[in-house]
Amino acid sequence: MKVEQLYGPKVKSFQILELEYLLQEDSPELFFSFGLKKGGQVIVTQAPARLDIMGGVADYCGANVFEMTLDRTAIAACQAREDKNLCAITLRAGSQFKPNFHFSLDSLYTDGTLKTYPEVQGYFNQEPSTAWTSYILGAFYVLLKEGKIDQFPHGATIAIKSDIPIGGGVASSAAVEVATLMALNQLYNLELDAMEIARLAQIVENRVAGAPCGIMDQVTAVAGTSTKILSILCQPDKILEFVSTPLNVSFVGIYTKVRRSTASTAYIDTRIGAFMGLTILKAAFASEAASEKGNYAQKISDALADNYLCNISVQEFQERCESLLPEQIRGEEFFERYGEIVDTATQVEPEKIYPVKSRVEHMVYENARTQRFITAIKNADEDPERSQDYLREAGNLMYESNASYRDLAGLGSPEVDGLVNIARKIGEQGGIYGAKITGGGGGGTVALLCHGSVENSLTQVLAAYKLAWGIDGELIRGNAVGASEFGHILWELKEIEPPTHF
Repeated sequence: MKVEQLYGPKVKSFQILELEYLLQEDSPELFFSFGLKKGGQVIVTQAPARLDIMGGVADYCGANVFEMTLDRTAIAACQAREDKNLCAITLRAGSQFKPNFHFSLDSLYTDGTLKTYPEVQGYFNQEPSTAWTSYILGAFYVLLKEGKIDQFPHGATIAIKSDIPIGGGVASSAAVEVATLMALNQLYNLELDAMEIARLAQIVENRVAGAPCGIMDQVTAVAGTSTKILSILCQPDKILEFVSTPLNVSFVGIYTKVRRSTASTAYIDTRIGAFMGLTILKAAFASEAASEKGNYAQKISDALADNYLCNISVQEFQERCESLLPEQIRGEEFFERYGEIVDTATQVEPEKIYPVKSRVEHMVYENARTQRFITAIKNADEDPERSQDYLREAGNLMYESNASYRDLAGLGSPEVDGLVNIARKIGEQGGIYGAKITGGGGGGTVALLCHGSVENSLTQVLAAYKLAWGIDGELIRGNAVGASEFGHILWELKEIEPPTHF
């Protein structure tokens, strides 16, 4: 197979070169009855993993978060079909995945009417080995359901190649969703902007795949750059600024090999507890504002009007909110007193007991920590003579965040705590100023704030972690461009003529 590039960046990552090689070699993983066709054009897009430096799970409470891209990517290769079939192919090895899956666009309808989100989620989750396709083919349904296209004129085949660890806490699913939507945006001329793609990708994950994540992952995958860090206000998806990394400072991820998931019970229960707290506070301050002379209760009521807990300050939480929140509450009792929570991505279970006060406290304090952290990093960049002091301040905030994940959010991990403690012992003298759990917690990847040459220190961290837990941690570092900056590559596939013998 001959692959001719018609459009796009000439400098290609190793991932894309590997994909190109598979096409040139007529790989049976790609070319089969419902796979790619040996001819025609192929659109190639990519989206990066992300390192959550600060903010994490508070994103769904409207927090300020601080995110950077990593040099791991998901690649989507998309080709139009002549029929109405949709086919997803994964090039990731592993017996847990069925390598390909297809169905007709007609399957998204019942008697000519578009199915509901619960129906589509149930369809994709019938078989564990094909549930991965919801992150890819689910995008077609979301584009229809959200009115971005009336109907698809033809089907498509999408092949996904990713070197982002699944369950690594670095947003592998968001990268796949974003890369897919970027490809469909080109294939069907949808003219979606970057933030629309991020929002649609989150809907795919929340409503089709059934994982109740916030939006920071998708925004970073779309809008991230290889040179700066994103400060995002998740209300819902405002990029506040792109922040430079100070001279000789780096952020490094270490994957603990302890897998985590935004579909896990702990993550979901923490999210529900936070939204329960939001509902309780909104009810209390609405009542208080109606009867109280003065406007303090009204001020807090107004701050919560858009359902963002992180619009409460730490002082307001301490002085007016903390005493109103129960330590925990049973779902059934909550229903009787307050009704449903406003979160559309989760459901309260009547018989389950949910911690509330600690979950709200984590979100409010994490938002404040993130803002202080960003200020410290900017100060370290602008005032090199005092950079050590600012880095020390930032590092201490990371350690506080890690403890809060464990003690207040209920999303800690013994292995993560072990790795963070190792990094802390090596400390400043080894160039490591801070370390913390990332993303949804419960395992995954630890973020490290480093200064100067830290290769020996990182080797020591990995060796000590292996000695303590018997696990080979994995360094994930560097930056890739976001999906929007990368754009797309357009390839023309042509079968090579067999040689003529005379």
